[in-house]
Amino acid sequence: MKELDCLYAISSLFSHRSLSLESLLREIATVIPRAWQYPERTCVRISHGGHEYRSKNYSSRSTSLTETIVQKNRPCGFVEVACLEEGPGSSKTVLLEDEKRLLKAIAELLGSIFEKKEAEMSLKKTTCELRRQTGELANKNIALREIISQIELEKKALQDRLRTDIELAVFPLLGRMLSSDLPPEAWKSCLSAVRQNLEEVISSVGRNAVDNRARLSPREFEICTLVRNGQPNKRIAELMQISPLTVERHRHNIRKKLQIDNEKINLATFLRSR
Repeated sequence: MKELDCLYAISSLFSHRSLSLESLLREIATVIPRAWQYPERTCVRISHGGHEYRSKNYSSRSTSLTETIVQKNRPCGFVEVACLEEGPGSSKTVLLEDEKRLLKAIAELLGSIFEKKEAEMSLKKTTCELRRQTGELANKNIALREIISQIELEKKALQDRLRTDIELAVFPLLGRMLSSDLPPEAWKSCLSAVRQNLEEVISSVGRNAVDNRARLSPREFEICTLVRNGQPNKRIAELMQISPLTVERHRHNIRKKLQIDNEKINLATFLRSR
């Protein structure tokens, strides 16, 4: 009964998953002596992983039995049960054959426990690694969503930019080309300007042509586009169907808004440099 209680107690200790392997072996070292013929004279030493776990009364000067602990068909330690040489009984009668068999059963049970503990540690390590990778993946997903969101914002900004550039630089010219009273020469010039403006829109030059474009009216921006393309006042007047004096007045207002009205700088040169 004592032998069965010993094996059951060891199995019960292993069932407490909160116990570390070190704590488990210390507890087992206190349980084993209870199964021997003289528990008060029995001491235990368990060796595993370069560490030893002993009962409080352990002494090397005693009669002992040792059994190798095998884990995955390889020795990984040993369990030693010794009987202190004092009190009734001789060393030949103290260590019984049944106790030898019990010690072998304990060694086999410890080997099985070590294998399960190793598997648990491996599983725990794998779980921690999976959690770490999951956390990293979640962070990458967040960063990816932020990048996608930024791309969408930039995409919308680009669409708005292209739409605004076309509305300001192309649509007015196309509207004049639809006019039936536009002279053929002016119609050709208007078509050439449309092509130039579209090329600039595609190359994203039109958006950056003027620093403070938001302060210019659509008519002033249109004139800026034509001036930058090298069109003289007379041709601009023909394309826009306004008088050269009106073009000159718009150019004066443009220079003022761009803060170059008091500087000796060509407006076309300035616009191309922006």
